[in-house]
Amino acid sequence: MMLRIVLISGGLRDGVPGVRRAGAAKARGPALAPGTRRSAALTPSGNRPRSRDGCPALHDPVGRGAVPGAGEIAWSRGCCSRVRAKADAVAWEQDQRRRLRLGEWIDPRRGQVPLSVVATDWLGSRSSVKRRTRESDESAWRNYIVPRFGNWPVASITAAEVSGWVGALVARGLAPSTATRALATLRSILAFAVADARVQHNVAAAVRKPTTGRARRDGQALTLDELRTLTAACKGRYRDVVPVLALAGLRWGELTGLQVGDRVSVPGPGLRLRRTVLASRGGGAPYVDTLKNNRSRTVPLVLDLVPIVDRWSAGKTSDGWLFSAPGGGPLRESNWKRSVGWSAATTTAGLQGFRVHYLRHTAASVWLGAGADPKVVQRVLGHATASMTMDLYGHLVDGNLWQAARLVGGTTGASEPPEQTGDDEDGAEAEESAR
Repeated sequence: MMLRIVLISGGLRDGVPGVRRAGAAKARGPALAPGTRRSAALTPSGNRPRSRDGCPALHDPVGRGAVPGAGEIAWSRGCCSRVRAKADAVAWEQDQRRRLRLGEWIDPRRGQVPLSVVATDWLGSRSSVKRRTRESDESAWRNYIVPRFGNWPVASITAAEVSGWVGALVARGLAPSTATRALATLRSILAFAVADARVQHNVAAAVRKPTTGRARRDGQALTLDELRTLTAACKGRYRDVVPVLALAGLRWGELTGLQVGDRVSVPGPGLRLRRTVLASRGGGAPYVDTLKNNRSRTVPLVLDLVPIVDRWSAGKTSDGWLFSAPGGGPLRESNWKRSVGWSAATTTAGLQGFRVHYLRHTAASVWLGAGADPKVVQRVLGHATASMTMDLYGHLVDGNLWQAARLVGGTTGASEPPEQTGDDEDGAEAEESAR
């Protein structure tokens, strides 16, 4: 026993010559150089024994043979791993060659740049879009995307990470529409990365936009009597803006972008909308931009609006602003609200919280309620399609459903149901009691 311990712990390691295991008939293989150590037994031919799975077997410290199944553990970074790694490498090489043939190969190093580098190039390529769109993209990037993904390598972003990020935005109280805007911005950035051969797929394209959270705000539409009451509650000459917005269906920027030369008289009085005046976010200076959808349109003027437009056009050149500010130039919404006392006026009219944009809803309600064709209302409001108009404002004409039902009933020859009198009701109750 003493001899065995010496042999394993120090004999061969210390290079003691002529010492072999007790009872051994011959040497255990090639001699080892001084200072080396056997980690497992060798076969007489000098090869390491194999287990049933083909891997080198692991021997116990006293040389009692191979430990079953231990080769996979002891040599996990050895030949078995090399075999598997070789198979994976061959498959990877074949896939890369296929991508090269198809023109789909992407250098993996290009995907290791931070997303912020890609976003900088992407923002620089957005010079052709509208200024308001650019400002919205920059705001979404700065406020919502940079804190989460700004320093991430673009290739490391996954669909699961993007989905979790969108959910976190809504969970912290962000409006679903704002979270959707941030998601759209990230999608556009990653689409730019795909086009720039930095990643193969846009992982944000598969992420669903949020559908939960705050309820959609439908807006509020006024009746004609409520519109007159609100107009009378406003003060000053700028109260004329209220009926123009409510009956012509203009957006605020479209109203302030009107010039005297935009008036038309054929085939009837109207306004030709060609431009819009917007203000940069954060109270910046106003600037002139093209209309939404880049489409000019003509809006007919109802008779009540003709004298208002005549009054504001008097004494101005054709390129002068129709509803100009007191000091000249386009009219700002915030200044106009202070001038007419908008907050006090809405309170007086019993319309607390009524927004200026709701006057556009009023126009949709009035035109649809008057029986105008949805295609006509679409052109008045400047929507891309009539279906969009009905999707947005169809709920404002629910009262017409019953009017249409009466009209349809009149075509079938059926008569109106008779109204019950008091005697009829008493007779019905007596009959019910008798039963």
